[in-house]
Amino acid sequence: MFTGEYHHTIDDKNRLAIPAALREGIDTKTDGKGFFVTRGLDTCLFMYTPRVWQGVVSKIEQLSFTNKKARQFQRLFFSKAQKIPECDQQGRVLIPQYLKELARIQKNVVIVGVSSRIEIWNENSWKDFETEHNAAYEEIAEELFHIKNPSVDIDIE
Repeated sequence: MFTGEYHHTIDDKNRLAIPAALREGIDTKTDGKGFFVTRGLDTCLFMYTPRVWQGVVSKIEQLSFTNKKARQFQRLFFSKAQKIPECDQQGRVLIPQYLKELARIQKNVVIVGVSSRIEIWNENSWKDFETEHNAAYEEIAEELFHIKNPSVDIDIE
């Protein structure tokens, strides 16, 4: 499971250091080696271990090819996906230029652990996301989990 927020820079050769705390959570025997990275949502990149990637692929393949929206999503999602080798000795991975451009990444990035995936954000986009959504955190939780009284009882249905 990936958690945490890490501020890093991407170098001129498009290399990004993956935080040790995230790398240490990967068991290459069960999770596989390397990563799959693709366009995410909200103008970030999604990065998955090979094991989790296969689960994502399976779910997307269940969408009907006769559904126009499903075809559009599949094309946009998979056409930008890239298998990247495991981290180098300094813990870095190479982010393809076209993916950097999709996520508007320049130099400063925020790497966010989001359960089964890692998100890579342009630092300013991440700040904007937090500014826009932090105030509504409790409201979002109530809507998603039907929280009756946050200090006493959580009713997840």
